[in-house]
Amino acid sequence: MPLHSLYYSLLLCGLIMILAFSLKEAAVATPTRGCSEVERDALLDFKTNVKDPSHRLASWSPQIDCCKWSGVVCKTTNNATLFGGHRVVELNLQNPNVDNEQTFHTALRGEILSPSLLNLTRLERLNLSWNDFEGAQIPQFMGSFLNLKYLELSWSNFSGVIPFQLGNLSSLYHLGLQSARWLATPIAHRLDWLSGLSSLRYLDLSYVNLSTVSQNWLSDVNMLPSLRELYLVYCHLNNIPSSFNSHLNLTSLEILDLEANPFYSSSLPNWLWRLTNLSLLRIDASGLIPAGISNLTRLIQLDISGNISSPLPVEIWSLNHLVLLDLSDNTMLTGHIPAEIANLSSLQSLFLSYCSLNSQIPSEMGNLNSLTTLHLYFNSLSGPIPSDIGNLTSLISLDLSYNSLSGPIPSEIGNLTSLISLDLYSNSLSSLIPIEMGNLSSLINLDLSYNSFSGPIPTEIGKLSKLQVLFLYNCSLNGQIPFEIGNLTSLISLDLSYNSLSGPIPTEIGKLSKLQVLFLSNFSLNGQIPFEIGNLTSLISLDLSYNSLSGPIAIEIGKLSNLKDLYLRGNSRITISLDYDWIPSFQLERLDLASCTAVGPRFPQWLHSQKSMSELSLSNTSINDILPDWFWNSSSSTFSVIDLSHNKLRGTLPSSIEVIRSLEYINLRSNKLEGLVPRWTLQIWALDLSFNDFSGPIPSSKISPSYLILSNNHFNGCIPSFICKSEQLEGLDLSYNKLSGEIPKCWQEANMNLYFTHLGNNKLTGEIPSSIGNLIGLVSLHLDNNDLSGQLPMSLQNCTKLRVIDLTANNFLGSIPTWMGQNLQQLTILILRSNMFSGIIPSNLGELSKLHVLDLANNNLRGSIPCSFGNFSAIRLTSRATDDTISIEGSIDGFEYGESDSVSIVTKGYKYRFSSILYLVKIIDLSSNSLTGEFPTTLGSLVGLQTLNLSRNFLRGRIPDTIGGMKSSETLDLSFNNLSGVIPQDLSKLTALDHLNLSYNNLSGDIPSGFQLQTLLDASIYMGNAYLCGDLINKSCSNDVDNNVTKEELQKSKSQIFLSIYFGASLGYVIGLWSVFIILLSKHNWRNLYFHLIDKVHVPLI
Repeated sequence: MPLHSLYYSLLLCGLIMILAFSLKEAAVATPTRGCSEVERDALLDFKTNVKDPSHRLASWSPQIDCCKWSGVVCKTTNNATLFGGHRVVELNLQNPNVDNEQTFHTALRGEILSPSLLNLTRLERLNLSWNDFEGAQIPQFMGSFLNLKYLELSWSNFSGVIPFQLGNLSSLYHLGLQSARWLATPIAHRLDWLSGLSSLRYLDLSYVNLSTVSQNWLSDVNMLPSLRELYLVYCHLNNIPSSFNSHLNLTSLEILDLEANPFYSSSLPNWLWRLTNLSLLRIDASGLIPAGISNLTRLIQLDISGNISSPLPVEIWSLNHLVLLDLSDNTMLTGHIPAEIANLSSLQSLFLSYCSLNSQIPSEMGNLNSLTTLHLYFNSLSGPIPSDIGNLTSLISLDLSYNSLSGPIPSEIGNLTSLISLDLYSNSLSSLIPIEMGNLSSLINLDLSYNSFSGPIPTEIGKLSKLQVLFLYNCSLNGQIPFEIGNLTSLISLDLSYNSLSGPIPTEIGKLSKLQVLFLSNFSLNGQIPFEIGNLTSLISLDLSYNSLSGPIAIEIGKLSNLKDLYLRGNSRITISLDYDWIPSFQLERLDLASCTAVGPRFPQWLHSQKSMSELSLSNTSINDILPDWFWNSSSSTFSVIDLSHNKLRGTLPSSIEVIRSLEYINLRSNKLEGLVPRWTLQIWALDLSFNDFSGPIPSSKISPSYLILSNNHFNGCIPSFICKSEQLEGLDLSYNKLSGEIPKCWQEANMNLYFTHLGNNKLTGEIPSSIGNLIGLVSLHLDNNDLSGQLPMSLQNCTKLRVIDLTANNFLGSIPTWMGQNLQQLTILILRSNMFSGIIPSNLGELSKLHVLDLANNNLRGSIPCSFGNFSAIRLTSRATDDTISIEGSIDGFEYGESDSVSIVTKGYKYRFSSILYLVKIIDLSSNSLTGEFPTTLGSLVGLQTLNLSRNFLRGRIPDTIGGMKSSETLDLSFNNLSGVIPQDLSKLTALDHLNLSYNNLSGDIPSGFQLQTLLDASIYMGNAYLCGDLINKSCSNDVDNNVTKEELQKSKSQIFLSIYFGASLGYVIGLWSVFIILLSKHNWRNLYFHLIDKVHVPLI
């Protein structure tokens, strides 16, 4: 070949190579096509299937290169060609607002993830976290992104079964599928697919339901040898294996978070201590912490909750790299905090709350110089707060609340100048609040409530310029509210309630322009509400209840346009002299003016302007007016609580109250309302219309309130059957009406919540239905003063929770059943007075250890008084009986309601009605029966008995000396019996006795004197005892009168008297009979008249 031909050939090849290389470089350096059309269309298809309320995908336009779209990352692949371009390798659509109030508003939403995403074949990272896919299932095609290394789907509201196809992602090193309690809950039926993810370093399945794999979850996770972080929080796991059957592959693990799984029955397994690379361990378990924990030398955070018990291993105090130690919520953890805790020199956060620690706080804790958070609340720690706590100058949050700490707050606490939150709530701290508290210049939250401090609020507290929350309620503080409190211009919440503060509300309080909550209730504030309170334009809730404030309500309160809650209850001297057409700027939600007696007499017209009112209390406000019609119309449809009780409201109720859809509680008690009660179809929680003049029948309804109080009205007709069919009825009072007919027989087991039933003082007839035995929750049963009859149903013994039974003044008959003493062991009050019960008194009534009122008077009982009555445990004690009586009382969002149980008891010859102090009364009344036998000596052991009435029976024998043991007796009535012998001198030991009646017996001898008997000067209490003597009855005890007349002599004397009576009566009968015969024989007219009369009587008899 010629030389020049070879030269041209070489030159041509070189030019071609240079050209090809230049074109390739140009293609790589300056792509002209961007992302591929296929990938762009796939992304656009994804966009069409989601909702984007905040326009996060606004840049996703066909006219713009998709590699420039928000959240899309591209790169050039190694096999790009001359006509190639960029490939999408990352799609990051995580919500920019993570875990805040804007999260929901900026979340992408949709039920379907488009499978067109599979066209992103080079995708390596996919992040869709903190969005809302509305409970859709994670699609199976996710397992087809074979190049995927990072997959994050947490907090995106996926549900359904986690697809096992995710196990195909062999390059994956990060997998996040965390959900949340309030989101849809995914579930995993199997975890064996994890074995395909050999490169996985991060796994988060928190809040995924793993209950079906609870037994083998650990062996599946153990197939991940590269795993560094494992999060399985709240996964319904209940088993943690104590050992492995295979080799432990998790030795690279650095973070293990198994919090909120119920491993409470499992101890900490030994294999945990082989994870020597752990820096964070969170787990709930029980038992002891093994000494092997010392192997975890790299541990920085340790959180073990559940049922860990004492003692803690000393090795735990050798983990000197610990920054956070949390052993909270271990109620089995008792004993003391060891001094060795000072070894944890790196510790920044210590949480030992909700344990049972019962020692003092060790002074060595003051050596933890790095500590920023110390929470020891809800323990039983005692003793003083150590002054060494002042060394913790890095402390930001200190919470020692709910303990039994005592003594003063150490002045050294003023050294904690970095402190932001200080909570000493509910202890027994005393002395003055130290003035050094004013040095805490960073303090934002201060709560010293429920302690026993003395002295005033220190003025130095006014230096805490950053303070936002100040709670000092129930602290035994006195003095006045310092005017320096006006310097706390950052304050948002202020509560000084339940103290002994006095004086006026300082005008400086008007400087707290950021204040939203102001509670100054329950102490002795006086003077007027300052006008400056109108400057608190941010105020939402104002409580000045139970003070001695006076004067008119400042018109400035009406300027508080943000005010929602206004509580002025119990300020009887406040006047409300507002113009009739006054309209405030606020729209209240809760208003309580109860016992502000100057609100009336007119019903407040300005309430008509309140369209958002939910809770209203005008109880006892001296309103004497007609209840206006507008009160019940739609303008008040937001009411949930209405309390207009104890006024003089007149008028009628509207024909329907259904416009108030949210109504839960109505209290119109003690007014002058009249007319019919409308039928209600709403689920009202409590309805109290008692002490009014309502009439007509009780309206039938398909829905019963939980508490229905209609007593002291004029309702008539029968008790409607819906009452005994209600499942939610808990308290029922229909007493003091004119109801008739029988007690409904439809009581069902569904009524098991009913515990208070008062049907007394009506005109009910018939028997107690046997279905009443279904009321197994019944605690108080009142059927007194009706016309009920028959025997007590045996089914009543099923009501084993009964404490009060009152069947006074009916026509019940038969014997008192023995099952009362056997099954009704909770009885405290049993009143069967004024019936027709007969037979003997069951001796097992003496087994009712809680009984302190027993009234069986005015029946036909016979036999002797059981000696077992001396066993009444509640009466043997002088202390008050257990407060087991019943009341319907409490509050709804701060509004009080109440209906206390009460019974009528006869004592000292009068009938009294006991209510709030019923548990103090101890009485036995067996009077007006036919009881025989002797006075039981065992009654002398009833030290707490206040009233004993055994009068009008046939008791005999002596009054025992043991009667002196009844040291609390105030009333003793043994009159109208056959008691004999002398009055025991021990009777004078009853120092509380002020009512005694021993009349009409056969007592003899000298009337004893001394102590309390010297004050009982009414001679009639001894009358009818022929052989008694003494100065009080003006009968001397002469020598010829034996003061110790024997029982035989008395009986002989009585026999002689009766013999004389019988002889005289017989003689009179004989003389009278012969006189009649002589007259009939001698007088012919009388004889004819007599036989004529006999004929008239004889004929009708035939």
